[in-house]
Parts: sequence; structure tokens; C-alpha cells
Amino acid sequence: MTTFKIVDASVAIKWFLVNEEKREEALNLLDEIQSAPHYFAVPELFFNEMLAVFCKAESEASKIKRYLYAIENLGFHRLGNGSELLNTAAEIAVKYKLSAYDAVYAASAKVMDGLWITADLKAHKRIARLKISQAL
Repeated sequence: MTTFKIVDASVAIKWFLVNEEKREEALNLLDEIQSAPHYFAVPELFFNEMLAVFCKAESEASKIKRYLYAIENLGFHRLGNGSELLNTAAEIAVKYKLSAYDAVYAASAKVMDGLWITADLKAHKRIARLKISQAL
């Protein structure tokens, strides 16, 4: 059985922003993704979050498009917003007081029987007892 690692945007953004904490660990994860993309997945929300951060950090649309292209072509699985994922996210958000965005990542890990890799230590701690997350 494949254990998917669900990559959070808080981790992926470190691939592009050089002054980020834990950047080296994030780059090591990127190396893993490039070596074996079939073990990694992201919810569709991931791309919207990355776009939002890129738009704040960059003033050139061409750079933003290149960054998005690079991410889209890493080859990991993309998880759509089906009812199972969204219903699981709703339960997690309410029970563990996570944002809806973080809950989608956590729900992705739960539904895929995987592990959510996040740089958000606070969110990770809130769901630690579920054993579906790992802090970068």
C-alpha cells in the first residue's frame, strides 16, 4: 500500500522564497518529490494558495506563471473537492478548530491514508492525536 505524503503550500512556498525558515528541509522534500512523485499528493486548494502567495511576492505575471508551471509539472497526484474530502474536512475543522484550508489538507491525508506535511506547527499540534500530520 502506498502512503501518500500530502504537501502543504506552507512547505512548497519555501522552495521559492530563499529567506524562509526550514528551507533546507523543504528542498529535501522537493528532491523526494522529484525522485518519486507518485508518493505525493496535493488537494486542488494547494494551487490556489500558491498563486495567492506568488501574487504577493512577485510583481511579474510571467514569473508567477513559470512558478505555477513548475509546480504543476512535478507529477504528484491532485485531489479534487469531492464530497468525502469536504465532509471529512468539515468534521476536522470543527472538532480540532482548524481553518477550512488546513482541514482540507488534513482531510486529504485522512482520506488517502497518508501524512500531511506542513510547516504550520500550530495546526500540526491541534491534530497530533490523529497521527496524520508531520511538521517540517
